[in-house]
Amino acid sequence: MEGSIKINVDASVHTSLDFFGVGVIIQDHYGVAIAERLHGHFAHYLAECMAIKVGTELVQECNLKNWIIESNAVNVINTIINLASLAPEAHIIEDIREWMFITFCSSVNHCSRSTNKVAHSLAQFAMNSKENFVWKEVMPMFLDPLIYNDYLFCNC
Repeated sequence: MEGSIKINVDASVHTSLDFFGVGVIIQDHYGVAIAERLHGHFAHYLAECMAIKVGTELVQECNLKNWIIESNAVNVINTIINLASLAPEAHIIEDIREWMFITFCSSVNHCSRSTNKVAHSLAQFAMNSKENFVWKEVMPMFLDPLIYNDYLFCNC
């Protein structure tokens, strides 16, 4: 969507570990990326909910308006869009919706894994790191080819 800021999010989960990785990327002149390790033993669905929540918190922190968020977790996107909050994730979904309203989110979209590679790589990086990372303006070099690929094949 022209004039919107696009945020991509993803989670990386390994069922035998008591933590999971979250990746968030804002690809515009803000140039912000996050690789964050969150503690807890979560199912993949709940971890994807948390990834979207981290993305909405970043939007609020950066004071962004008119943004869209994309994730390859179609079931989570459908829950947000269809207002179907269920037991374990209901409070997370409500937090996401509240931030979307406050910060003027224009769209929540499903995207394929192939178009979410930057966020996925950040989430995997977080799984393998003992620290959390935030990059502003200058992205880590391991993302360069993925960001370039997104630029080449972007439909915006």
